[in-house]
Amino acid sequence: MTFFGKKILIVSGLFLFFSMSYGQIEGIAYEDKIYADDIHTVTFHLTGFPLTQPIIDLGATSTLSLSFDDLGDDLRNIYYTIIHCNADWTPSVLSPLEYIEGFDENLLEVYNFSSNTLTEFTNYQLQLPNDQLSWTKSGNYVLVVYENEGEKVPLFTRRFMVSDPLVRIHPTLTRPVDVEKARTVQELDFTVFYEELSVRDPMREIKATVMQNARWDNAIEGIPPFAMYSDKVVYDYQDKITFPAGKEYRFVDIRSLLSKSEGILAIEEFDDVYEVTLRPVPVRAFRPYLFFKDINGHFYIENSFEPREIADIRSDYAWVVFSLEKNMPFEDGDIYLFGKMTDWQIQEKFKLSYSEKLGMYATEIFLKQGFYN
Repeated sequence: MTFFGKKILIVSGLFLFFSMSYGQIEGIAYEDKIYADDIHTVTFHLTGFPLTQPIIDLGATSTLSLSFDDLGDDLRNIYYTIIHCNADWTPSVLSPLEYIEGFDENLLEVYNFSSNTLTEFTNYQLQLPNDQLSWTKSGNYVLVVYENEGEKVPLFTRRFMVSDPLVRIHPTLTRPVDVEKARTVQELDFTVFYEELSVRDPMREIKATVMQNARWDNAIEGIPPFAMYSDKVVYDYQDKITFPAGKEYRFVDIRSLLSKSEGILAIEEFDDVYEVTLRPVPVRAFRPYLFFKDINGHFYIENSFEPREIADIRSDYAWVVFSLEKNMPFEDGDIYLFGKMTDWQIQEKFKLSYSEKLGMYATEIFLKQGFYN
């Protein structure tokens, strides 16, 4: 394991704690989630930087870029809106008129059909903010993309954050006091300076969230200050703001479906789809640790033979066969693929099944050309 192998991000801010229900679109979760089976490959990041989190400064000239594919047969009316949220990702008390400049319901108009691919799909693109919708407040937001044919049916949701840099954060990565965790766990201390803000009750008004590699599943949220001063708060806990460092992620490189890259056993082309079989990989639990560069569980779409600007419509899909060598099945748990491509969630469709005949776990996942951790 490695102590300095993974990145940690601190998100800090001031929040008012109110709650209300957003009644216009039923059945949505205020997290990254896909609700429709024919929606694939949702990416949302700073424009031009595919491995970044969707975090943008208030009033910035930069934008956020959204891309996704609809594998359905028909072109449909797809709309989008944004919802302002509290620190705990519940809807805030603000009405759309108080944080949206423009229209709160907008048709997603930029789309292109796939080209020279076996799998047919429609790729949609969106830049935020734009002429139809921008925001006037900093804070947590959820982007809601939905179909509207008389009834609003959610397709997917994505979290993003608009920051107003009125505080300074000084972080320190340190080793845990517990000797047993010294080489396997990361611990973080930090100080928040808020000279430009009027803060009456730091314990109530200032909450911190610490994330590792843009993951919400293991984020440490709602951390209160350890010590308070007139112009700063200190977060200096022992064995509280910690993350297991972990090992490097495994990778899948399917940027080319014409030639085999490292780790690929076979590529087959059928009438309507590709199939990529990966080499079975061993369990690494008792193997020596080896360092190699990874992208911290993320993925990006790329085609080895197409320019980046048209990769979204020229990159094909393939059934990718994953397998894990294991003489006997695990008695106390199941095996899942996990990373940004699963929205950092344990999902049944990414579960591997055990075959006693083959002596391994295996599953088959439909993925777009690109590089995956």
